[in-house]
Amino acid sequence: MITTNNEHLYRKLSMLRTHGITKDPLLLQQNHGGWYYEMQDLGYNYRMPDILASLGISQLSRASEGIARRIEIAKRYDAAFKNTPVNINIGKYRDGNAYHLYIIQVERRKELYDFLREQNIFAQVHYIPVHLMPYYRQLGWKKGDFPIAEQYYEHCLSLPMYPTLTEEEQNFVIEKILEYLH
Repeated sequence: MITTNNEHLYRKLSMLRTHGITKDPLLLQQNHGGWYYEMQDLGYNYRMPDILASLGISQLSRASEGIARRIEIAKRYDAAFKNTPVNINIGKYRDGNAYHLYIIQVERRKELYDFLREQNIFAQVHYIPVHLMPYYRQLGWKKGDFPIAEQYYEHCLSLPMYPTLTEEEQNFVIEKILEYLH
């Protein structure tokens, strides 16, 4: 589901989701009749089933509430990790940021990841630098081409962050990270 206020972007995405085909009279080269359509771009079949669109609309009605909760969670993580070896690079609480991830950076990321898994805390790593993926390596990209992205990747860890995360669950995550660090 895509939402936008940009008319040009809307028309482009609408066309791409239907194999690049349009029946929009504003975009057609000629008007041959109501049956006529044109393939103006190489597109894909990204049409969403009605049931998923309905679910998306339902979720949008709760978006503000979910974002407010994510901000609360982020602030609690911030307070808990202040003056610790945990590096927090999350921006300040701005309108438009959905805080779908809460990412920390630590020196021994793999060890902390494994420790948290043993505690049934499912942290994740977002994201592996694209240029290190096999597809891009075959195109000539290699380790060292983007050292800042690589350095970030070696230390980043996404903590549990979702609107239904309870205070008790978040306290457990914080407690286990602080336990690991000491």
